[in-house]
Amino acid sequence: MEIKEILTAEPWEDFLLDREHPPFLQSWAWGEFQEKLGLSHHRFGIYHKNSLVGVGLALAGQRRLGSFVYVPHGPVFEKFDKGLARATLRYLKNFAKKEGVDYLRVEPAWETSNEAKELFESEGFKKAGTPTIQAGGRTLLLDLNLEEKDLLMGLRKTTRYLVKKAEEAGVEVHRSSSPSMLGKFYRLMEVTKKRQGFVAHPTKYLQAQFEALAARRMTELSFASYKGDVLAAAISISYGDTVSYVHGASVRGDVPASHALLWENIKEAKKDGFSYFDFWGVAPEGASKRHPWYGYSLFKKGFGGYPVDYN
Repeated sequence: MEIKEILTAEPWEDFLLDREHPPFLQSWAWGEFQEKLGLSHHRFGIYHKNSLVGVGLALAGQRRLGSFVYVPHGPVFEKFDKGLARATLRYLKNFAKKEGVDYLRVEPAWETSNEAKELFESEGFKKAGTPTIQAGGRTLLLDLNLEEKDLLMGLRKTTRYLVKKAEEAGVEVHRSSSPSMLGKFYRLMEVTKKRQGFVAHPTKYLQAQFEALAARRMTELSFASYKGDVLAAAISISYGDTVSYVHGASVRGDVPASHALLWENIKEAKKDGFSYFDFWGVAPEGASKRHPWYGYSLFKKGFGGYPVDYN
């Protein structure tokens, strides 16, 4: 086995896009976006007999907790192999040591298993106290290969009712890939942030993210309007066979615009030929109403899908 840096996009993207449900956090464009934020990135390829069998995007930088190397939703392997994974984790530990950072965080999109858990423990890793909604914990995946009528029937009864109510009220949904439309999203995000009391990404972060991914046709804005007023908005990211519902914002009111918006996003993803819709993070099983993700997790679960837990 050999691990070496990959300097051109083609082999990297070819490898990832050949995978089922590839993580956009490991895409070439994501590294470009992180570079705009001031992080350095190291793209390494894992080779076996001169054949590329895995990749990993490692980001290095400085945060409040200290200097770090971070591998979001990676490394990604052609096929999980414990020996290969162990060698890759050791490579990452050596890389972080050479970088002289305070800590190494690895959050692969490997489904939870005792084998993976034992591997991390044997290599000296400790499970993070709180998984990030960006990479780790639990998400919901919706199979878009189902017929639209079956997707509709998969909605929770109350969700289906609210989607129908929004349609009857005349809620309109439109899409845009223009960064100039981000202002509308920011305004709604400020309203949502005050209502729910969470810490949102700064506008500079979202602007850089949207511009970098839009250049590769990976991201899109969608808006739900009622009588000319924008009541809900979302940013989705598409990569490989998957559309991920990454950022959402809304105005609270009697018109269920958010329900109409998410349902239209699901239908459009299916029409565009994608196989999966990723709701991008929900609270863990059995979470109480006090959990910070409880409210929007309940909202997302109303649209169906099946849970996937990551190490």
